[in-house]
Amino acid sequence: MLPTALARRPLIALLVALEVIACTGKAPPSVTSPVPATQYASPTPVASTAPAMNPGDVSGDAGLLIGRAGDPDLHLIVASTNERVMDLPPGVPDQTWGRLLTAATDGTSTVVRDLTVYETGGPRQTVAGAWRLPVIGADPTPVGVSDNGQTIVLVEQAPATAGTTRFAVLRRTLDAKPRIIELKGSFAYDAMSHDGRILYVVEHLSGPPDGHYQVRAVDTATGALQHGVVVDKSGGNEPMAGWPIAQVRRPDGMVFTLYHGAEHPFIHALNSTDGWALCIDLPAAGAADTAASADWGLAATVDGSSLVAANATLGLAVEIDLPDLAIARSRSFAPSAAAGISLAKFGHEVGGNVGRRLVVSPVGSAIFAAGPGGIVRITASDLSMSGRLLEGVAVDAMAITPDGGTLYALVHAGGHIVKLDAVSGKQLGQVPGSGFDRLLAVIPW
Repeated sequence: MLPTALARRPLIALLVALEVIACTGKAPPSVTSPVPATQYASPTPVASTAPAMNPGDVSGDAGLLIGRAGDPDLHLIVASTNERVMDLPPGVPDQTWGRLLTAATDGTSTVVRDLTVYETGGPRQTVAGAWRLPVIGADPTPVGVSDNGQTIVLVEQAPATAGTTRFAVLRRTLDAKPRIIELKGSFAYDAMSHDGRILYVVEHLSGPPDGHYQVRAVDTATGALQHGVVVDKSGGNEPMAGWPIAQVRRPDGMVFTLYHGAEHPFIHALNSTDGWALCIDLPAAGAADTAASADWGLAATVDGSSLVAANATLGLAVEIDLPDLAIARSRSFAPSAAAGISLAKFGHEVGGNVGRRLVVSPVGSAIFAAGPGGIVRITASDLSMSGRLLEGVAVDAMAITPDGGTLYALVHAGGHIVKLDAVSGKQLGQVPGSGFDRLLAVIPW
């Protein structure tokens, strides 16, 4: 018997909005390490201990997909009560969260599973050795599945040894022997082509500059590293160096990765279908401040015509026009004063945007940028600063409801989730409990 809240939401679905090249680099910003993989059974509906709720009792409520510190699992909860509806392992979802690709290791082997939410069983395959799904920068949601859903790439848990890096390539059907790709040198996962035929990897090179690297292409069918490197189409001669912060993928095969570099942040635009790239430099202000540089966020606008990069800590917002791949406008505003990632939908309910540092209102009128000094509301039409929320409070992630009216903020201190009026900034309440460290989806409840 499913709990009351779960019965009202028949099936979970989550569309997660999203490392490619850099230009200059220095010491890398600190990022959260991936949660160690654990052996999981199928997603588990949780027996409810909370009293039954009538729909009228939860007007303006939301379902939140969250994680807690020290717990690799994800949990679907009701925001007003913290009622736990379902437990899910971390993994790569399809567009409806009807399927979830997971990789769990016991130290000697790794079990890859194609789970169907609310059902037991599903295809599975065991791969010798300790592997995991890759992540990009500080984003807690794994990647590693091609956009057509047919190819899976795993990275080895252990760092490269004896000058060799290994990747495992599997078919989504999980019915064929995995191809183990061995590359001489130090490499990291970057992206895949839409059809999964090409794996793009970052090859780490010795400095100077610090963080020096180049992007290479690998044929996933043969495991062969293609000759040459993926170069900047603009003809830039700067050495490529830096560390990824965030990534946005588009259905047309374009992959945009926001990088932290020594001289300035930048966006590396990779055409994963045709194998060319373009580097878009962002304002250099504050680049020497490693912590502040990590507060850049990247998101697509509602109409898909542009990208927005913003940093509340540095007081900067930039709009990149697509398909011109050029800065259309930029704005500066008074930065937040510190006191010390995608559309989501569950069942048939379209959810709101979620992000670690940047979210765009689904109604298209506002952009919210978060950091250690709170949240800044930016007017989408001209990038002007139009308000501040939770001033002086460090915020780790945000989620905005589909109507653009309610913003949930994951507060760093204590791991609390606060409910805010997105227009006035007024605090409307708080999710019961604490210790949350991930906020991955929001839907009306």
